[in-house]
Amino acid sequence: MSVILDAIDLEREYSPSRWSIRFPTALEVLQNHVKHVTTASEEATNNIPHKLEIEYGSTPGQKLDILGTDLPNDTPILVYIHGGYWQELSREISRYPASPLHKCKVKTIVIGYDLCPTATLAEIVSQTAKAAKFVFEYAEKMGSKGIYFAGHSAGAHLVAKLLSNADFFENTPGATRLQGAFLVSGIYDLRELVHTSVNDAVQLPNEWAIPLSPQFDDYTHLQGRRIRLYILAGQHDSPTFKKQSREFYEILHNTCLMQNMYLEIKDGMDHFDIVECFSNDDNYLKNLLVHDIRKHLN
Repeated sequence: MSVILDAIDLEREYSPSRWSIRFPTALEVLQNHVKHVTTASEEATNNIPHKLEIEYGSTPGQKLDILGTDLPNDTPILVYIHGGYWQELSREISRYPASPLHKCKVKTIVIGYDLCPTATLAEIVSQTAKAAKFVFEYAEKMGSKGIYFAGHSAGAHLVAKLLSNADFFENTPGATRLQGAFLVSGIYDLRELVHTSVNDAVQLPNEWAIPLSPQFDDYTHLQGRRIRLYILAGQHDSPTFKKQSREFYEILHNTCLMQNMYLEIKDGMDHFDIVECFSNDDNYLKNLLVHDIRKHLN
């Protein structure tokens, strides 16, 4: 009986929509999120000069969008990677951070990737690195003052995996332009997730849970790069999601001796409005980014 209860608890812990207090049902939370980001992304696309569907790889999902192509070449860049447990959402409805950033003279690059089960999680991690290589080379060519990454939920996992790739940063032109990263309501330890319905589509074998978990990676190579890391979660994320953010922060801070790190559990926010707010002119993510740019790049 306890095994069954444990399984039920895990299912709930890894279902972020069940923890929001904004709507009566989990389904309404998800429907509102998709509606919000779709509308805001369409508005950004319609109002900001852009170049869309730039291929960085050979499969259909390996495309990225650049919004703010009218801004000066040396403009800072925010690279955004969407969530959806590596199986939902899309690049097309993840352009919503671009409007407030464009007003602050920041370009937005939105990375797409193939989704599970069409691609394996290992392949998606590899695609993210390929997209990042494209971005860094683009930034080098343009002379951008600096690059920031932001990832939400599964997107935070993908950003964290990228940051752990020491060889990538050593061998990629433009990688020295990386200034910071925002990891929002991320998942960094996949061992429990393997035993939930999330894995029906991800199909992650048990033996791959640790190799693909940022929690067990080495980040010491970032020490000398002076990267700023912002690890964020919502008050109304599940206890497990908040715990994962805290533990990932502690690993980086204590084991890898990372400096310039920030951890915050955002009051009153859940797993979804913590990034939905990115579409608002006045939002904490944009404000953190603009503050970092003014402090370090100007």
